[in-house]
Amino acid sequence: MLPSELLFSYKRGAQVYPRFLRREQYVWAEQVLNLIREHQHRTRGELQAALRALEGDSPDYRIVRGFAHLALNAAEFTLATGELEPEALRREVFALAAERGGYGEDRAREVLETVAPRYRLEAETLREALYADLPENHLLTALPDFTSDRLVDRYNLAQAQGLLYSALYLRLAAHRNVPGEYRRLFQHLKFHGLMYAVEGNLDDGYQIYVDGPASLFKQTRKYGLQMAMFLPALLRVSRWEMEAMLQRDGMELSYRLDSQSPLKPLTAAPSAYDSLLEESFARRWEKLGTPWSLEREVEIVDLKGTVFVPDFALRHPDGRVAHVEIMGFWHPDYLRRKLDKLRRAAMPDLIVAVSERLNAGADDFRDIPGPVVFFKGKLEPRQVLAVLEAAAGTPSS
Repeated sequence: MLPSELLFSYKRGAQVYPRFLRREQYVWAEQVLNLIREHQHRTRGELQAALRALEGDSPDYRIVRGFAHLALNAAEFTLATGELEPEALRREVFALAAERGGYGEDRAREVLETVAPRYRLEAETLREALYADLPENHLLTALPDFTSDRLVDRYNLAQAQGLLYSALYLRLAAHRNVPGEYRRLFQHLKFHGLMYAVEGNLDDGYQIYVDGPASLFKQTRKYGLQMAMFLPALLRVSRWEMEAMLQRDGMELSYRLDSQSPLKPLTAAPSAYDSLLEESFARRWEKLGTPWSLEREVEIVDLKGTVFVPDFALRHPDGRVAHVEIMGFWHPDYLRRKLDKLRRAAMPDLIVAVSERLNAGADDFRDIPGPVVFFKGKLEPRQVLAVLEAAAGTPSS
């Protein structure tokens, strides 16, 4: 993300908006990246001097700094001394200089020429190694691994994130159209330590209210930073809206974004499935030839403090709906947490499919209201179809 001094926004009444780049400003991204490439294996100090020269007296100097900040965060700098430790070298050289006494360049060279052979170095190389640990002397060794277009995307996202530094709360609307992404959205909320509540339903979409210490007690920049870090996860939902209430300069301002904004995800989309078990089940269900259609992670059950998102929803043309949760990962804590969620969700239309590798038996699921099926290896779609047809009072095919 960007520091506050490199952020741009504007207000219209009680609304505040991030200022995204204009097309003619994109050129700075390519120039910054070219300059960084030209300075590979040179010092940070030399690169910073070249970047200041690139800024010149341009009114876009803060944009250049923003591009440089983001690009250099993705670069790598290392010491030029290899296994030599500059701090230890300084102690040795300074101790010898104090022992011999005297001042001036001649005495300094004499000391360096005495110490340098021990490290198989020239005197001037040793002089440079003495302060190689200072940041300005670090060498640029690895370049940012992205194009100028991706740097532009990073910059615009950073501007959008920056306004959330002062957020009191968020209201998110996520619509039912991206298979497999609801679960990850809530995983990111949890990962960033954000408290939330959920309202809505499958057909109308979900409202997610993200709250926390900033609104309950006092403004805390740390919590706003967590909201800002969460924003990229929202870009993985095809249709979304976000409204944040900000506290800025003693005023409360509304900040809105939606999926029509120019923001783009910075990383490739992850797999739609959390495991090979789920993917295999979905692939083979498609070949089953049943009127029940399979949908991926579309139902959200609010458990007050967390959510439960079944792996699949099954829909029949006559309006019947069922859900499937596949349990195949073995870990005692996983089993405990999953059973707790299943009990709290209390979904009679949920079919729980349990791998026999899970080291769990029927007694563990006796207070789960829906049907439970056990399977070896892969979950056979016909096992699930048999449960659906039995519930409808028809013979299994």
